[in-house]
Amino acid sequence: MTRPTPRAHGGREPERTGSHWISDIATALLLTLLEAVAVTAGLYVAAIAAWDAQGGGDDPGTVVIVLLVGLLLAAVATAVVSGRAFRRRAPVTGCVQALVCAALLAGAAGIAHQSRDHLGPQTPAPSSPYRGTYGQCFSGGDSHECPGG
Repeated sequence: MTRPTPRAHGGREPERTGSHWISDIATALLLTLLEAVAVTAGLYVAAIAAWDAQGGGDDPGTVVIVLLVGLLLAAVATAVVSGRAFRRRAPVTGCVQALVCAALLAGAAGIAHQSRDHLGPQTPAPSSPYRGTYGQCFSGGDSHECPGG
C-alpha cells in the first residue's frame, strides 16, 4: 500500500492545522535550547583547557583547533536538521536551524580570526639580549674605562 501524496486530496495540498504550527515552534525552541546548552558547555570546557594550557598543560593551538572542529560539526548537524525540517514541512524549525547554523559558522570564523595571531609562527625571544659595547665605555679605549671592567 502506498502513502497518499499531498495532491491526492482533491488536487490541493492539505491544510496545516494549529497543532502542527505549535509543534513546529516547540521543536524549534527545544532544539535551539539544546544547542545553546551544548555550545555553552563546549565553550566552558575549552576555556578550562585554555586555562590549563597557560599553566603548562596542553598547547593553546590544540584547544582552539578542537573548539573550531566542534563548532563546525555542530554547524553541519544543524544544517542537516534544517534540511530535514524543510522536507517535513516544518518551516519555523528549518529557518531557526538555518539561523543557528549561520551563527555557529560566524562564531567559528570569529574565533579563527582572533586566534590567528596567537597560532602563527612565533619567534622565540633571545635568552640574553645583546646590547653591544657601544655607549658602555666612556671613551672607547681601555677596559678600565668601561663599567664593570
